[in-house]
Amino acid sequence: MFKDFWWSHAALWKSLKMRLENQRDAFVLVTGATGDGKSHFIGNLCFKLAMKENNFILNDESKMFTPEEDYVIDPEEFAYKMVTSSGRVIWGDEFLKSSNRQNWYEPINKAIVERKNTNRKLMNIYFVIQPLETQFSPRLASHLTLWIWVKKRGAAEIYGRITGRKGGKGLDIDSIIKREEKYRGENPKTNFVPPSIHPEYLGRISWGKLTSGLEEKYNELVRMKSATGQLTQEEKERYSKFKVKTEEETIQDAVEQVADGKITNKADLWAKLTDLELPTAKKITLLNFYLGLKSLGTFNKMTIPKKNNLLEIAKKLRKESEKEKL
Repeated sequence: MFKDFWWSHAALWKSLKMRLENQRDAFVLVTGATGDGKSHFIGNLCFKLAMKENNFILNDESKMFTPEEDYVIDPEEFAYKMVTSSGRVIWGDEFLKSSNRQNWYEPINKAIVERKNTNRKLMNIYFVIQPLETQFSPRLASHLTLWIWVKKRGAAEIYGRITGRKGGKGLDIDSIIKREEKYRGENPKTNFVPPSIHPEYLGRISWGKLTSGLEEKYNELVRMKSATGQLTQEEKERYSKFKVKTEEETIQDAVEQVADGKITNKADLWAKLTDLELPTAKKITLLNFYLGLKSLGTFNKMTIPKKNNLLEIAKKLRKESEKEKL
């Protein structure tokens, strides 16, 4: 193991491009304290490398990064670009305009689920900047390719998901943090935790400030997006076609079908929910809640409403009318 391995920007960029060549997206989270240069780091990659790189996925003479289009501060716009762009670098810069900072990741999570469900291979590189890794949804983190933690201004540690391991899962940031806390507990006198204790650790990377010209370009992007960084009505209508329901919305819809008589047994109801990434106990809890709102009992003792068959009623009335005529 290289305990002091430093990445060059060219090597990092090449590795991300190789994922696209292998028909995989690259999803990178960058976290660190305010003022430690997270945006300068991604700016160096986007302005100096991605902006000059031809879009080899579409092969249409466009570039992989167009600042006015691909720099994003709104999660809805980021999610929209996740399902409509191909061969691009999308830079999500702290999502400054997010109205609900607790659920900023929901639109992005929906976009990931939509791509997964429809097997949409778009081959994009996504950068998301957030101040704290704990703000990042664990479910969303499981889809990360890399987590880059800015330790101090101009220097960061790189962590990647572990592949080829039985029972493996996506990148688990929480496990890395807990492992580090355990190390500190076992070594109370230390003021340094060697990152090599983590099997996810891939090395370090450094960078300098953006040049004055590039910093002005970045500041102009922030000003422009702060004023206009919302989806147009046309984009909203287009994005709505890609929106995927949350797990809770899917369960609500299924219960509505029970209430309407379209689902008539527990097996069919459960089949509607097999693709949801929820623990069984959570599914049952939500089912029981929404069944209760409709006065349909619980999942184990579900009340199937009688069908209001207008055709049968019409036949019955016609027969009664014919008898009266006789």
